[in-house]
Amino acid sequence: MAVDVSQLNYVPTLAVRASEMNGLQRLPAASKDRLQPVFLLAPWPNATELMRAIDRILGAFPDRPFFLDIDKDYQVTNVDVLAQQQWLDLQDPANGYSNWVGFVDTVPNASPCLQIAGLSQNQISDQITAFQEMGRPFALRIELGRFPPNLPDAIAAINAVGSADCAIMVDAGWLVDTLPTRLRIANLITTQLNEIDAQIPFVISYTTIPKGFAEVEGVDFATFDNREFLAELIQVTNRQRIAYGDWGSTRPREKGIASRPKPRIDLAVRNGWLSARNKPEEWDFDDAASEIMSSDQWKEVDGLGIWGEFMIRQTAINPALGINTPQKNVASRVNLHLHIQAFYNAGDIKGINLDEQWED
Repeated sequence: MAVDVSQLNYVPTLAVRASEMNGLQRLPAASKDRLQPVFLLAPWPNATELMRAIDRILGAFPDRPFFLDIDKDYQVTNVDVLAQQQWLDLQDPANGYSNWVGFVDTVPNASPCLQIAGLSQNQISDQITAFQEMGRPFALRIELGRFPPNLPDAIAAINAVGSADCAIMVDAGWLVDTLPTRLRIANLITTQLNEIDAQIPFVISYTTIPKGFAEVEGVDFATFDNREFLAELIQVTNRQRIAYGDWGSTRPREKGIASRPKPRIDLAVRNGWLSARNKPEEWDFDDAASEIMSSDQWKEVDGLGIWGEFMIRQTAINPALGINTPQKNVASRVNLHLHIQAFYNAGDIKGINLDEQWED
């Protein structure tokens, strides 16, 4: 089973972390069927082998194809741990990243992202050939924060093999001000990527989820402009095959250990996130949930019938059975965000027969 790159709907980038995997796992099957996620591979906490991270992906997203890349924001803490050493080995460029190619071969549903750092056009072509021989579609994922100096070699290699099984992903990571990056992406597509065949789909992804919520005292709404930019980009570049991507309401890994945040509830809606938190008044999770449910934005979510909605409701009634940790808050937000964005163009999604209920 492989990703059908000709039918991309919503391509969220998800780090393999507990909150993302829990939120994804509790989506109904109908929602998962509309996702083509990019999982960023890193060792699962306390696991002895890297394959445990793949097991967690398959547990959250079973029997479906997905894109797979290496999470280059992961920080190794102990090279003597086998899983961490295996993760490092995947980034060895020897023989055109043969370790990465061999690893992908053991994950049948994975459509790989090319590893191109330091490779020539011929070496990139050889990697593409290896994936094609496995029957795997592949993606060229361009991280703007790690812009590849050999991008022309990758483009030439892709153009040489055709377009039926390839996608181009442009990922800007986490942003505060999106305007400069929006201009940069548009320029990249109309210049360096202009020679890419028009039939090859593009995916544009970034996240503006707030990093800190210390300024929130009460209820605060943060919008995101990913959808707006997508529509603009299609007009500016005259490319019709540009698919929507984001970070599933999360952001890339960061260095250091953050202190435990004050109780907060986040609500994901079509164009933003509503957050409820009040340190001076010492709100607990149930207070925050009640504020969320009394907001106008709650009307967008009320009646969706998915786990994230239920968790907020349950928190207002009995937080012991609802959201009572920051991790559960993120998982619930991810759950709602993925569901809403997966069905973004489906009209009234409150009437959708989800066919399969989430499991508590």
